[in-house]
Amino acid sequence: VSERKAAADFSLDNIEGGTWTFAEHRGKVVVVNYWATWCPPCRIETPGLVAFANEYRDRDVEFVGVTVDEDADAVKAFVKNYQIKYPILNQGFDPNIVGDGMALPTTFLYDQKGHLAKKYTGIVLESTLRSDVELLLKEPNL
Repeated sequence: VSERKAAADFSLDNIEGGTWTFAEHRGKVVVVNYWATWCPPCRIETPGLVAFANEYRDRDVEFVGVTVDEDADAVKAFVKNYQIKYPILNQGFDPNIVGDGMALPTTFLYDQKGHLAKKYTGIVLESTLRSDVELLLKEPNL
C-alpha cells in the first residue's frame, strides 16, 4: 500500500455531455477501462465489466470506460448494444493519457486515495476484478 503512486489528475469529456474529473472521485475505488470498438478482446471483456459495474454501482466504486475511438457513432452503438450504464469518456489518442504502445484493453484500478493499486493489460476477468476491489474496499479510507 505504501508503495502505491498517486495518479495524475485528469479530466475527460463524457460522450453523453459534461466532463468527468478523476479528483472528484477520491474516497472511492476507481476502475478505469481503456478500450475501443474495433478491439476484439475489448468486445469479449465488456459483458463482464458491465455486470461488475452494475453490481458495484451502489458501493464506493466508480467505474468508467475510456474509448480511444474517434468515431462517436460507433461508440454510441457499442454502448447501446452492450447496455453500458457507466460513464464512457472520450480520450481519442491523447499520448498524455495513453502512452505509445499501450495494449487494449487495459484497466487501471485505483484505491480510495487515488493511488494506482493495479494495472491489468489485456482482458481482466470479472472474478479477478471483484476480488481486488473487495480488498481495496476493506482498506482504511483517506
